[in-house]
Amino acid sequence: MHSDENEEKLLRSVAFQNAQAVLLARERAERELIAAKEELERKSTELAEQREFFRVTLSSIGDAVITCDTDARVTFLNPVAEAMTGWKSEEASGQPLETVFNIVNEQTRLTAPNPVARVLREGAVVGLANHTALIARDGTETAIADSAAPIRDENGKVSGVVMVFHDVTEQRRAENALRESNQLLSEARDLLEKRVQERTVELKAANESLRHLSVSLLQLQDEERRRLARELHDSVGQILAALGMNIRLVQTQSEKLDPNVARAVSDNAQLVEQASREIRTISHLLHPPLLEMTGLASTLQWYVDGFSERSKIKVSLEIPPDFGRLPGDTELAIFRIVQECLTNIHRHSGSATATIRIRRESGCVIVTVRDYGKGIPKEKQRELTESGRSGVGFRGMQERLRQLGGTLEIQSDGDGTVVTATLEAAPENAPGQLHGH
Repeated sequence: MHSDENEEKLLRSVAFQNAQAVLLARERAERELIAAKEELERKSTELAEQREFFRVTLSSIGDAVITCDTDARVTFLNPVAEAMTGWKSEEASGQPLETVFNIVNEQTRLTAPNPVARVLREGAVVGLANHTALIARDGTETAIADSAAPIRDENGKVSGVVMVFHDVTEQRRAENALRESNQLLSEARDLLEKRVQERTVELKAANESLRHLSVSLLQLQDEERRRLARELHDSVGQILAALGMNIRLVQTQSEKLDPNVARAVSDNAQLVEQASREIRTISHLLHPPLLEMTGLASTLQWYVDGFSERSKIKVSLEIPPDFGRLPGDTELAIFRIVQECLTNIHRHSGSATATIRIRRESGCVIVTVRDYGKGIPKEKQRELTESGRSGVGFRGMQERLRQLGGTLEIQSDGDGTVVTATLEAAPENAPGQLHGH
């Protein structure tokens, strides 16, 4: 009896404990369920807030925005996208993207590739092809540029696509205008280059003709000087010689003449002799016969001595004694260059001395004429070195040297002027050999 009571008490205690454990477990489960529900409500609220935030954000940006699901069906349009496509977001929702976002190639008018399909396929950001135009619901066409990007969930899985695009009509118009301007500029540049090339060819031809003319004029000038020298020597010189002989014949009978007449005859004899000397000097300057007979060195020495006597400018001539002969046109060119340089020194430099140096060096003949006067002003030097603006004498020297393949250089400052002529030296001839012209 006593044993049965104990068992009953034990059973009641175990049952109470089990009931209490179940009650506690139930209470704990209810608390966990309430906490989970509250967490779910909180997350739902946060998600709703985030969605609203993103909706407001997408609605507020200046570019057009369209979102799609993984079936490429529209889920959202912001106001800018609504204005550009002509679709309201509520109407477009659930529509295939191609229906709302109708794009073509501006040039070919063919349907442009859908960027959303490529994003869903590749899971990467994709841009529109060039020259894409959007055809709105009412047929309005707008040039656009855009990009599409995947929308991923918290696990990184693509859950949709967001596409952002904007109107580039003005930009495209500016690009086209710039392209047309560049094309016109390129055509104008090509035309200008062609005209410049044509004018350059014409100018080269004109310069070549001018050089030929200058050479011809120099040759004619030399020939004319030779003819005048010969005429002065053979004609006027002979007349003066005959006149001198007649006067000397009269002088033999001077005792029969009136003293005044005899004195006049004597004066005339002196004048005729002076005129004869002047004629010979002019004749030799026009075309020195010594140049053909004895060569450059003797002729230059004769000319320098006469120039120094007439001008009172002390001129020194430095030329090697074994210099030898040069071709006739080369010797004549050097003589004329020295002649022109000394004339310029006498007229312009104010120098009391001058130096002429002629030497052979490295297969060339180098002629240097230096004075110690006031020099040539910088502006005048520029004129001398610019084509077509130099003086007649300087151009003549240049043309003579150009004809012989030579060069002319002028250096001048406050201490004087140095003129340097360089000519190619032909094989040296034996001293005393005559040169024809």
